[in-house]
Amino acid sequence: MKRIIFGALALSLSTMALAENKFGIGAGVGVSNSIYKGAEDKAYPVPLLDINYGNFYVKGITPGYFFFKGEDLSLSVFLDPIAGFPIKAKDMGNGYTNIDDRDFQAMVGLRADLNTGIAGIRTGASVQFGEHGSEAKISAFRPYSINDQFSLVPGIHVKGFSGDYADYYFGVTSNEVNRSSRDNLTREYKADAAASIGATLTAEYKYNEKFSLIGILGVEKFSSEITDSPIVNDDPLFIASIGAKYFF
Repeated sequence: MKRIIFGALALSLSTMALAENKFGIGAGVGVSNSIYKGAEDKAYPVPLLDINYGNFYVKGITPGYFFFKGEDLSLSVFLDPIAGFPIKAKDMGNGYTNIDDRDFQAMVGLRADLNTGIAGIRTGASVQFGEHGSEAKISAFRPYSINDQFSLVPGIHVKGFSGDYADYYFGVTSNEVNRSSRDNLTREYKADAAASIGATLTAEYKYNEKFSLIGILGVEKFSSEITDSPIVNDDPLFIASIGAKYFF
């Protein structure tokens, strides 16, 4: 099951590239448990781009444009090309394989980034909209330089999902229940507006001025509006990723 949150991972990894006027390209591999019942855990590729050209940027695989850049505050518009929680019916566990596929969605959003000036803490807030609803996120992180080569960035975030968004990915229709081949899926479910809370720890080792290694660990816990769905696991979502980036 391809249930990877590519955008979230790529943006988390790209927080390590704090220097401006650098162009970076790289790739990584990530793994996580599945949010859906019976779906197997899989490894997945994570493209890592870090491009700044004037007011244009690409972070991970997310392109954007700064329409305001101040000393401590920046505002931008961006495109998240593969947002959501996709799942193919064939990748679900026994008794759930007759559900409809849930697909990626492209989402357009607005983002604000702020250097608070308090103990080195940086914050971000974003809202994005797509065909199947909207998502908002508030985050905070604090870079720590252990030495000239090694740095750590712990971060926390809270996300909100509109009712349309949550229901598309986690709701269950009467048609899906009627098509179920076993008793695993016995009831309809309409998901309301939902939320999640998460934490990440990102590490970077700068081998030299042009090459760095990056790793990330993360966990995300979803609200009952999502975990009460009969196709969703109640367990938190754990993610781990490693990658390398070359700057030129």
